Amino acid sequence: MQLNSQDFHLIKSRGPFFSGKNLKQFRGFTLIELLIVIAIILILIAIALPNFLEAQMRARVTKAKGEIRSLGIAQESYYLDWNFYPSESENDPYNRPRPEAGLYWLTSPIAYMTSIPSDPFGQQGTGGELTVYETGGCEEGGPPSGDNCSFCLATWVIYTLGPDGGTEIVSDSPHNQMYGPDNSVDQYSPTNGTKSNGDIFLFGGDSFWIGVALPNANRSIYNNAGSSLDVGLVVSGIPHLHKLPPKL
Repeated sequence: MQLNSQDFHLIKSRGPFFSGKNLKQFRGFTLIELLIVIAIILILIAIALPNFLEAQMRARVTKAKGEIRSLGIAQESYYLDWNFYPSESENDPYNRPRPEAGLYWLTSPIAYMTSIPSDPFGQQGTGGELTVYETGGCEEGGPPSGDNCSFCLATWVIYTLGPDGGTEIVSDSPHNQMYGPDNSVDQYSPTNGTKSNGDIFLFGGDSFWIGVALPNANRSIYNNAGSSLDVGLVVSGIPHLHKLPPKL
């Protein structure tokens, strides 16, 4: 295509496309404008992030409570079939002997649960596995018999480390002994702050042994000792003796 003199005159009269006037229309952001945008973004993050973390923590608490309730139901179903509860279970039961991995009794040979859930507040083990919920309680004691076993639990508790990452529960004797002052433990409550102190737990089994300072459910020893073994167990400020603490 050839341009005539009239076309050249038109182009010259309009000037180059990237003239000073056109450059003003396509200029970028100034440093001040960029800093203002960044400041606004940071303010929005500061507002939204705590709410997101709070929601995440509440979801983990809800998950832990639901799974502990399910484990409690499985414990009671196991008792109905076998007339005793599984043994204690450590929070890292992998490759442990059977008396230290009681929760896995709920999966085999009869599947009261298809699998044991990981503790959402647990820690990662040396093999990369996540820790599970822990159980403990007052053991049956005495010689094994057809419907009993010495290391099976008469009274049990299932618990998680919880939002604060620690627990007041003494796993060897949670029915009568706690790390807290005055032999006490508090139920976790989100009203005291999402990461407030307090444990998430569920007691079950024979309520008689709650608050009794015996490692084994031995009625003869208890009857001979009388009330001297009744030390009580304080849960959320309320003393309990021969009765289970409130459910979750």
